[in-house]
This record gives sequence, C-alpha cells and structure tokens, in this order.
Amino acid sequence: MKMMQRWSQWIVAAAALALLGCKEADSAPKGVARGGGVRESELVKGADGLARLEEGGEPYTGAVISWDKSGQLRHFAFYEEGQMHGPEMRFHEDGRVRRIFDFERGSRVRQREWFANGVKKVDAMQRDGVGFGPMQTWYEDGSERWKGTFGEGLAWEGHVVDHDPTGKILWDGEFKNGQYLSGIYPEDAQEELIRRGRVKPEEALYPLKEAKAGEAVEKPKAP
Repeated sequence: MKMMQRWSQWIVAAAALALLGCKEADSAPKGVARGGGVRESELVKGADGLARLEEGGEPYTGAVISWDKSGQLRHFAFYEEGQMHGPEMRFHEDGRVRRIFDFERGSRVRQREWFANGVKKVDAMQRDGVGFGPMQTWYEDGSERWKGTFGEGLAWEGHVVDHDPTGKILWDGEFKNGQYLSGIYPEDAQEELIRRGRVKPEEALYPLKEAKAGEAVEKPKAP
C-alpha cells in the first residue's frame, strides 16, 4: 500500500512537471531541468554506483527529467540517495507512455510497456531486472500473447498460456522448473517432448512421425 501511494505521488509530480516545463524557457541553469529536477546527462555515477551531481558530492535525491526540442516530456525518473527509486518513465513522440520501469533502491522490480497506439505490450514482475514472477504480453491489436509465471533462471512455472498472432493457442499447460507436465503444446514441440520423456507416444496430441526405412528410433529420455 505504501509503495502504491508513493508511486501515485511520483506520477502526479511527473504530470505537474510536464505542465510547468511547457511554460518555462529552454535556458535552465545547470542542475535544474525545465519544470524542476535535473537532466539525466548531469548525473555522474561513482565507483559505488550511486548517482551524484558532481564527483565526490552527496548522492542525488530528486527528479530526473528530459524534454525534446518541442517541449515534450521524454523521460522522468526519481532518485533517492543516489539510486533509482520509484517509476522511471519514457514516452512516445506523441506524449503517450512508452515504458515504465519500477525501481526499489536501484533494483528493477517491474517492467511495463505500451505500443505507440496506446495498447499495453508487456507487464512483467522482475527481480534485479530479470523476469521473476507473473508476466503477461499482448499483441498490438490488444489480443493476449503470453501469460504465465517465471521462476529461477526464467523457467516457466505453473500455468502458462501462449497464443500466436491469429489467436491460436500454442501452449496451455502446466510447468514445473521449466519442465512441461501436462496440457496443450504446439505440434512442432511434440517430437522433442517425446524424446525427453515428457510426453508418452501413446498420449501424443498430434500424429506421430514415421521413422524412415533403416532409421533408428531414439528411445525417450528419462524425465
């Protein structure tokens, strides 16, 4: 709840800064971006990985804002004691949100992206910038593409559903540690699943490929 409240405050701040920035002159003094905050190019990262306004200075706390020549907000982020903390936002040329990375003390914990038409593209939980937890993706027309959960090493966990661009289901199955357990799978994956012992030939969903004359039939591997 506290994180959601902070996030809302940052979004409100970004909107306010955008409105202010459109009314102010392009010539802002060093250390102050249009509408408040600093420019991304003004931050210096030290050997400790913390961002500062100058070498040896105090770790920076505050907003980081970038604008294009037309006055359009292109980038907004917030730093706390030298680390990104909260949403880092980038925008399409028309001002729509293109991407939001959520940070907690420098660690990226969530990624969201939108197509230029405003349709959501990705919503993924992360751990240190790597997929971990629920994730969902969409096609540009808004139809569902992939929905599931990532475990350690990006292994699929639990129920996973994957669609091709026409809406056809490719995967709709259960997984554990990245290993298929049951459900629907694409036809081009069947041979490998049988070879690895994840699917019994007699339970195959699709017609089995016949071995060519003289060709040895490989026995399924143990799961």
